Amino acid sequence: MSTSPQSSTETESLDEARVPGLRMRTWQDGGSASPDCRGTGAPAPGSGGKTRDTGASAISALGTTVTVSLEGAGSFLPEPRVGNASILERIRPVRPDGRPIEPEWVDRHLGIHERRLDLDLATMQKRSRAEGGLYDGDMAVRAARSALDDAGVEASEVDILVHVSTTPDTIACSDHLRYITGELGLRAGTDLIHHNLGCAGLAAGFRTAASYLVSTAPATALVVASNCVSAYYGEEANDAYQAQGNPGDAMDWLVPVMFADGAGAAVWRGTPTGGGQPAAGLCSVRYETNPEVGLVTYPGGGGINHTTRHNIRDHRFYMDARRVSEEFGPLILRDMQMLEEDWPTHIKPAVRRDFDPEAVTRWYMHQANGVVVRKATELLGLPPERVPIGVDHYGNTSAASTLILLDEDRRAGRLHDGDLVVFLWVGAGNGAMNGYAALVV
Repeated sequence: MSTSPQSSTETESLDEARVPGLRMRTWQDGGSASPDCRGTGAPAPGSGGKTRDTGASAISALGTTVTVSLEGAGSFLPEPRVGNASILERIRPVRPDGRPIEPEWVDRHLGIHERRLDLDLATMQKRSRAEGGLYDGDMAVRAARSALDDAGVEASEVDILVHVSTTPDTIACSDHLRYITGELGLRAGTDLIHHNLGCAGLAAGFRTAASYLVSTAPATALVVASNCVSAYYGEEANDAYQAQGNPGDAMDWLVPVMFADGAGAAVWRGTPTGGGQPAAGLCSVRYETNPEVGLVTYPGGGGINHTTRHNIRDHRFYMDARRVSEEFGPLILRDMQMLEEDWPTHIKPAVRRDFDPEAVTRWYMHQANGVVVRKATELLGLPPERVPIGVDHYGNTSAASTLILLDEDRRAGRLHDGDLVVFLWVGAGNGAMNGYAALVV
């Protein structure tokens, strides 16, 4: 299946090129997200038709007893802009038949023409923090400060920090939070949560913050998502990202081509409603996981594959691009199904209208790649002008991608009080993960 109607002399198909795109499915295809299967007991996407109880997981107190309002947003992107020609020159990927991948091919099939990477491309090495290199914690701190400034909130007022990242500075005991909390100046009594989740991890981040605020209001939460894939490249494993260096994993080169550095943050405030009408704020957040489906893994380290001199090449991200292409469509459809299921009880009271996608001002879809986002927009029947795209010039910043878009829209004046926005997430996390959030700004 090709992503464009170009002739075979202009480009090869996605199958030949072995690059992830969106496999278009209807609601009925494979039993996933069919209207006849709605509710608990429906076959889960990626489950091979097996029944899985999804349950009713929306937070009932949101907007009824406690309002969780968005107080501010922020983001950070490192300055180095790496074009397709530059990254391809460094890793030099080839097709299965030995022909090199051209910059135009990446732009056409992935919808990405540059990405942000704080990296010395000549060596694929990062500078140390002392030399000015930016790591996951640095990007998280910069985005968090931007959000706190936007909200007019002091760091000492934050009651809980929720950090979502699969590229933390250190890997054990959430020790990386020492740097973030110290740089921000959070109180010693601030609750600290780290979700080591991938592209859909912000669903868990939002839900954790919302659950905390509902139970402790009045209170303030800071949610930060960051991605610093550049810190996980190193000369010991770099050749494994080159197709000719590891012919058995001919798609490994997609990781440095697609993924990028960046961070986003949001400040939330939980306030008791006092029994009044639902106000602006987070209406609902819900997600599901499927541990049977692995999309992205990092096999090196841990007790099962502890670090030795023999498995250095396992210390890198593996993306099952074919599985991503197969699962993205059904999972994004499932997101829309969950939104429709929860609309009458969780969203309608705030917007005072029945389920209607036209009521949504902005759809913040995970920025997997530009082709996937556009295909998913078409699949869901959404107006393209309401689905912002940043992956074309930022790259895939994992869980940070939708927060970056939200921050850009707020600062550009594209959002107004009372606007309804919806986040749609699909990605890695406990296997495959998908979810949505609905917010009245």
